[in-house]
Amino acid sequence: MAKIKLIKPFTMDLEHVRKGMQDIADHLVSEEGMKYRWINEDRLEFSHKSGKGSLQIAGDVLQLELKISLLYAAAAPIVKKKIMAFADEYIH
Repeated sequence: MAKIKLIKPFTMDLEHVRKGMQDIADHLVSEEGMKYRWINEDRLEFSHKSGKGSLQIAGDVLQLELKISLLYAAAAPIVKKKIMAFADEYIH
């Protein structure tokens, strides 16, 4: 299993960060077929046949943790790049 951990600092207010998290989740649902659920107002978890992960606000950073199944592990660098692009687009 491949693991990806990313930290994205932000200067936006928390309301806008949460909106950005929702936008990322909506995009992953529509483009990648992922499922997600909010655990609390600062954390969402998502899953897909290729793996599972979470987005969480921790102070002034957004943390992404992703576990990709062995079958899809070769795609980990591509997934990491794509998720960072989403974070850069939606979280400032």
